[in-house]
Amino acid sequence: RVLANLHFALPPPDPPWSMARGSKASSCCGKKARATTPTCVVRPMRPLTERREGLGSMSQACEVPPWRPLGRETSSWSSGSVDCDCNMHLQLGTDSSSNCPLENQRKRAIPVSFRAAVLAVSFASRMSKASASNSLSTDQNSRVVGQQLSFLEVIHSLSGRLSQTETTTSTREKVAQLMDLLEPGQPLAHFSDFAKEYGDATYCRRLVTKYQGDMKTCSYQLRQALIWREQHKELLTTRRYTQAGDYRVLGADLAGRPVLYMCMKNQLSSMGQAIDHIIVCMLQSIDNMPAGVESATHIWDLHGMMIYLNLNPTPLIQILKMAEGYFAERMQELIIIDMPRMATFLKDAAWPVVPEKTRNKIKFMTPEQAKHNMQIHFAPETSLRIAACMDQNRDQKLSLEDRQRTWMRVDKHGELVPAFL
Repeated sequence: RVLANLHFALPPPDPPWSMARGSKASSCCGKKARATTPTCVVRPMRPLTERREGLGSMSQACEVPPWRPLGRETSSWSSGSVDCDCNMHLQLGTDSSSNCPLENQRKRAIPVSFRAAVLAVSFASRMSKASASNSLSTDQNSRVVGQQLSFLEVIHSLSGRLSQTETTTSTREKVAQLMDLLEPGQPLAHFSDFAKEYGDATYCRRLVTKYQGDMKTCSYQLRQALIWREQHKELLTTRRYTQAGDYRVLGADLAGRPVLYMCMKNQLSSMGQAIDHIIVCMLQSIDNMPAGVESATHIWDLHGMMIYLNLNPTPLIQILKMAEGYFAERMQELIIIDMPRMATFLKDAAWPVVPEKTRNKIKFMTPEQAKHNMQIHFAPETSLRIAACMDQNRDQKLSLEDRQRTWMRVDKHGELVPAFL
């Protein structure tokens, strides 16, 4: 069927003419063809458009020549030879760039898809024979391959342990270098004992981890943290603040990390006046951290946000700087719920100063997405408690005083206590 659709024809002459059997005429190369054995009968060209079927990707509308070679063409089409004196290019061994129009016409008539199909069938048959011959040695080679894989796994495991050991050693050395800055005669020795007390091995290790061993940045952040600690000594020691909202610890996730929640609908003062409140809540979350836990998850519910209390983006930038310095690596995740369009300017103002690593910890969600996320990652009681607070803050029937009477927090013993006394 495929061969029947391959049309081999002479180039159309101008003007149309016909040649009967036994007549003398010039062949395609200008030489006289043998009159006793004519190769073909040529009829006037009639344009015809049809759709070829059975050629796969070649099924497209095309113009089919009205004449086709007759006689002995079936015995010579595969080699490209013709029954006339114009096969000189074959005898000389030249390539397909012959000037013979009949030869070029026939080569152009063979579709590329057909040749590709023939090659594919030939390749598939050879591969089937090769797979059959190799199937006998599969069982013998499988044991060798398994041994090789086991050996490679051991090498990979050893290399991973060596690299981890080198990283741990490098981290310890950098932590020791940071702590040496606090010694007498060093650049940070002039700070008070209260400030230098914070620069212990735990904090220096968090700095090295956060800034990926960049000692210049770690040294700078350590200095800024000591300055900040001296400036906020009274707040850090007394933890006295003016309540600015409902920011509080409401439980923990499945890994034991504390979870803090606040809703902007309950905001009582501007963001600048709420910084002390936020700092104390972060200190309370640190008190709730069990051994081996160093970070907490924060949930900011922006439902009911009062824009006139948050027009200044500077307090937000200060909070982010605290998270990058004094509270380095203390934030596991920040979930922002129901961010209004009017608050986009706050994000645009603070986003450029947020490092890429911190940006990856910030997630924007809808209330439904946040509840689903809490069911997966939080302890069941924590998830239910926060979901109840979210529903309460969206209940139009409840006043601020009604909500304040229900505000509780989880202390370091895991018990619910009044959030604000």
